[in-house]
Amino acid sequence: MNTPELLTNYETCDRRGYWSRSWAPQKLDATRMVSEAVRQALMAPTGDWGELAGSAVMQLAQDRGLDTTSTRIYDSAVHHACLADLITTCIRKPGDPPWLTPEPVDGWTPSCYLSPSGDFLRRVVIVSHWSDERHASECRSWYTLGEQAVYKLPVQMIVIVIGQQRDGKRPGSPWTSGFLHPSSRNLRFKKRNKGVKQPGNVFKDTWIKVYREDHGEISRKKWLDQMLIDDVMQDVCFKEDIPVPPHPHLQRARRTAAQKLERLYALNYIPDVNYSGCDWPVPCPFRNLCHTLPEKAPEEKYGFVRLQPIVS
Repeated sequence: MNTPELLTNYETCDRRGYWSRSWAPQKLDATRMVSEAVRQALMAPTGDWGELAGSAVMQLAQDRGLDTTSTRIYDSAVHHACLADLITTCIRKPGDPPWLTPEPVDGWTPSCYLSPSGDFLRRVVIVSHWSDERHASECRSWYTLGEQAVYKLPVQMIVIVIGQQRDGKRPGSPWTSGFLHPSSRNLRFKKRNKGVKQPGNVFKDTWIKVYREDHGEISRKKWLDQMLIDDVMQDVCFKEDIPVPPHPHLQRARRTAAQKLERLYALNYIPDVNYSGCDWPVPCPFRNLCHTLPEKAPEEKYGFVRLQPIVS
């Protein structure tokens, strides 16, 4: 586990941080699975990046399992594989060199990437929605501020908004769904209102709602180009440049991280449960262990895998 994730878990709940030192859930939620698949494809030396990302989702779904309440697990995996394919195709162009990661420094294991020039850090932030509050949170998170404190470089965040998940799919996202004209079969995402009485973003009932995974005849390029033409790409894929904070802020972040990690690794007992952080804003993967009597600890039979120490 990288250091930003470990610190984030610890700040959410002492017990979650304590268990995160050695354990991780076997199953991955859809967003985590897509993020890991995109990461593998961005760092791959050769190949079709989009295809690599899609295949990685299917492999992770097979090897780790997809953590979902939907009963349509295979359909959801295919749906998110197509999502990872398009995201990666959009981010990494053909011929682009593999994305790099900075070297670990003084026990800090990064989660970010390093630009080819080495003069800024990169993050790919995959979210269901974006807001000013989320932007502020990402800027102050260990995934951004923590990395900047260690490497003293600005961060370029590539934000990918994938929409809310319902029954294993994301029906409101242009990454995964669109509309086909009943006769011309033209793909559209947003209706351009030219004096028509109908509201601007609403298609007539004759238009056919389609999902990406059901229409392989539509090329990636055509799908992504139409997202640009319909002006939806700018809402779901954009960059945020985060400058390096003043030196005193970096010093404080490094000092705070060191103190928190020292306390975390010094823990030799299971901390108390924190009920208010179990389910929101992100469900804790250990919550089911805490809400049983007697309480349980992570084990493989409960759906967890033991982490191997990272050798820097």
